Amino acid sequence: MGYDSKYGRVTTEHGDIPDDEPVFVFRARDLLAPDAIDAYAARCRETARPEFHVALAERTAEDFREWQRANPGRVRMPDSEAHRERLEARDEHGREGS
Repeated sequence: MGYDSKYGRVTTEHGDIPDDEPVFVFRARDLLAPDAIDAYAARCRETARPEFHVALAERTAEDFREWQRANPGRVRMPDSEAHRERLEARDEHGREGS
């Protein structure tokens, strides 16, 4: 289980992220996420990463765009005020303060 500075602990189906490894979570509602994922895919391609990894990133960006088209009222710019306040209350490992 890794941790994200905004969302806290992140678990995966396979449980293959160590507790002390930071992760970064994009959500489809983030208007900027598809372009960020595309930039990552392009950089992977430039550095000769395996094509299946590049294709996975590109498919994810397209899935995000499809979701955004289907849910325009739920799409927004990142970093809402509520999330900022929660972030400020967390320690350096993304855990809620005591």
